[in-house]
Amino acid sequence: MRELHSLSELVDLLAEKVVDACADGLSWAYSSFSRLLDVESDLENLRRRVDRIHACLKGAEETRFSEDGNARLWLSELKDIAFDAEDLLDEFQTRVKLSKLQASVAAAGDGSRSLKRKRPWHSLSVNPVWLWKISRKIVQISRNYNSIVEDWRNLHHREGESRRAEVREERLPPVAGSLQGEPLIDAIDDKKEEIVQLLISGGKDGLAVVSIVGAGGMGKTTLARLVFGDERIEHFFDLRIWVGVSKGFDVTETTKEIIGARTKERCDLPSLDLLQRRLQELVIGRKFLLVLDGVWNEEQYYWDTLRVPLIAGVKGSMVLITTRSELVSRNMRTLPLIRLNGLEEEHCWLLFRDMAFEPGACDRHWNLVEIGREIVKKCQGSPLAAKSIGSLLYNKTDEEEWRSVLSDLQDPDDDANRILRTLKVSYDHLPLHLKECFAFCSTFPNGYEFDRDELVKLWIAVGLVKPREVRSLESIGGRYFDYLLWRSFFQISSSNPQLKLKYKMPGLIHELAQSVSEHECLRFEKNAVYGESKNARYVVSCLQNMEPVTFQKTFGNKSLRAFIWLPENGVPTKQVPHDLFLNLKCLRALDLRQNELVVLPGSVGNLIHLRLLNLYGTQIEKLPESVSNLYNLQVLELGECSKLLELPKGMSNLVNLRHLGLHLDWDKHRNRCTDLISMPPGIGQLTSLRTLSRFSVSAESGCGLGQLKDLDLQGELCISKLENVVMNVKDAEDANLKNKKYLDFLMLRWSDNTCSNSQTRSEEQVIENLRPHTNIRSLWIDNYNGTSFPNWLRDRSLSNLETLRLFNCRRCGVLPLVGQLPQLRNLYLEGLPEVRHMGRVVLGNGNTTGFPLLEMLSIANMRNLESWYEVIEGDMACLKKLVISDCPKINELPHLPHSLEYFEIRNCHKLLSLPVPPFLQELVIKGGNPKLI
Repeated sequence: MRELHSLSELVDLLAEKVVDACADGLSWAYSSFSRLLDVESDLENLRRRVDRIHACLKGAEETRFSEDGNARLWLSELKDIAFDAEDLLDEFQTRVKLSKLQASVAAAGDGSRSLKRKRPWHSLSVNPVWLWKISRKIVQISRNYNSIVEDWRNLHHREGESRRAEVREERLPPVAGSLQGEPLIDAIDDKKEEIVQLLISGGKDGLAVVSIVGAGGMGKTTLARLVFGDERIEHFFDLRIWVGVSKGFDVTETTKEIIGARTKERCDLPSLDLLQRRLQELVIGRKFLLVLDGVWNEEQYYWDTLRVPLIAGVKGSMVLITTRSELVSRNMRTLPLIRLNGLEEEHCWLLFRDMAFEPGACDRHWNLVEIGREIVKKCQGSPLAAKSIGSLLYNKTDEEEWRSVLSDLQDPDDDANRILRTLKVSYDHLPLHLKECFAFCSTFPNGYEFDRDELVKLWIAVGLVKPREVRSLESIGGRYFDYLLWRSFFQISSSNPQLKLKYKMPGLIHELAQSVSEHECLRFEKNAVYGESKNARYVVSCLQNMEPVTFQKTFGNKSLRAFIWLPENGVPTKQVPHDLFLNLKCLRALDLRQNELVVLPGSVGNLIHLRLLNLYGTQIEKLPESVSNLYNLQVLELGECSKLLELPKGMSNLVNLRHLGLHLDWDKHRNRCTDLISMPPGIGQLTSLRTLSRFSVSAESGCGLGQLKDLDLQGELCISKLENVVMNVKDAEDANLKNKKYLDFLMLRWSDNTCSNSQTRSEEQVIENLRPHTNIRSLWIDNYNGTSFPNWLRDRSLSNLETLRLFNCRRCGVLPLVGQLPQLRNLYLEGLPEVRHMGRVVLGNGNTTGFPLLEMLSIANMRNLESWYEVIEGDMACLKKLVISDCPKINELPHLPHSLEYFEIRNCHKLLSLPVPPFLQELVIKGGNPKLI
């Protein structure tokens, strides 16, 4: 144990303290030395004990020993001991490392004052009082462990009575997570066709409702999604809205969800009346399809109230619901309901076969086919069960293993929980680490949309992702998720290519997760509490306020590892209870996202175990300096904190920080007046950093672009306040962007102000030195004051660039020749007043086509633009959407690509005529010359 072996160095530190001390000081040092040696031995024994506990837990899961009621209680107590021991070991390791770091800072003397780390850990250093407390904790944990060893011996002799479940290392198919759905699609195609016809023809007399009714796991959501994405539906309805309706949703919550799904923004309107008025505005005059997936509310009032603003839609508007309850269908007075009673056995077999066998392998294993067909009978027509059990057996050819799964499945019956029991078999065969990750997800409410990366970070923070060889924890955790997705424990909830994928647990899967995690996971909702609070390790609150009475039990659980505040539609609270940080000292993940929080107490710095702190979307302007105490912090999420001005000066102490999220939606915030004043000095020392969404340049020492030099960043990077580089242009080259191959989004942003001619020349040099790696996929240049764009922008080596935005580049008179970029799909040009002619798409003799893959072109606020691109045959062959707005001098558009489907013209007063491409589907004209047709 590396940290323990370094104790001798700490003993030397203790000795240094008494060089000038009296005899009492020498006695104190000797006592400390002895105590350190004892603690080292005790902690090493404790670590070995924790390893044995984990081995015991793994063995109990694999032998199904944990299914015995008494054994399950005993294993829960044993796991509690492991948690306590891990917290103690983590505290010790943290203090040892901090003491070493403190010593190294002290040894640095008066070196570079600007980069010298601040020393905030005086209260966390190793000292005799603390060592005495550690010893007492070790003794208590050992007593607790010994007190249940005898119980284990009494139970363990029954292990032979349980059959060992075959649990292998998880293996994914060639395309992880891409579930083959053709058999399922074929099986429900007739139902899909019936629904499509009802939707197209059934709403002529006003708002009508079609319902899909069936038990959990029967494919209701899948069927609804197939209908929602049908090409005929897309063309028939002006507007399509999909909303997942969680259990317990009332009219107000459902209305907010519909508004949010339509606007892509959170709705915070305070009253139902205002909500209904807003929803009415969104649907009035539109023929819409609204899908309500998973409706539970059986009150007549629910639908009678919900439908009031919806009737503002034009005739033909429809609502499609999925539900387990026929009463819901009757209350909503639906058209003849579509009942899903399960797949026919042959369709169910085909779905199972495609999950269990690689293509062509089925014919080589006829012995397994016979067993597989018996398994399918026990799936009772549930596509979810067929996929889950089929993926469990993927690429396994041991006949005994197949028979073992068959024997675990119960015979078909009419019990309402029959499918849930089948899914439990799939869970039972998961490896222990995946069972723990799966159970953790039950902390979140049913219907919650998971972000894969966010969930993996939470798993890592609470210690559920196990290190392996040289792979990063993020990579390992991502593989965990992909395997659970493959096994149908998650499903894709949104497939919009413009948005990041989100995932949900199917309702029946969420019920399964709750049933296996009630001792560790606790969730507060408006009308219910799920789980047991006494020894819960993970807590999610969906409540609007942190009332002391409500959270009394939570605050009393001092061993809590994760606290997630997940209020529906945000929280008005501006501060968190002080007790939160005083009591929950073992927290490893603290998530306070999306609320009105303006102040974070300085006591947050006492959470020395903390790995993840999420303040996304809060109103915080400044973090307390004590955040620099959080030595173990790996994730600090401050995305969409639009009022944030300052980060702690001592952040260079956070040597374990891997993700510093500072993302802003620049479409909303690019005109904002404020930005981070500066990055903290010495952030370049955080060499573990992988995500740094934003870097605000400052002229202060240790805060310049050169700090980026050795950071191996990935994902998104916005560099703002680039005007501060003018005094040291070489800093731009030192940023080393050309070698950051894992960045895919780069924004180069200057503040919105004027500059002198000398500054213009400097900016041209700066941007030339900020050449990105060729892997960059999206580039945004904003408020650039140079007179020409960088040479590298016209370079074909940017072969992966898909999106380019040039905004407010006020002095550039010539557009860069980007028509030759082979992957460019989206081009946005706005606020370029010096550009008069857009010119040729590409230079040459006409043998090269320009913009070969461009799909979207937006031209806006170019007040002196007279003519657009000189398009020749073959150019822009894939262009589907063209928007030209606020270009008052443009007078003609002689050639438009034939592929154009959407064309929008706004406030172009000199434009008198338009060519009409043959495949144009929608033409929007607003403002401009009234003679324009």
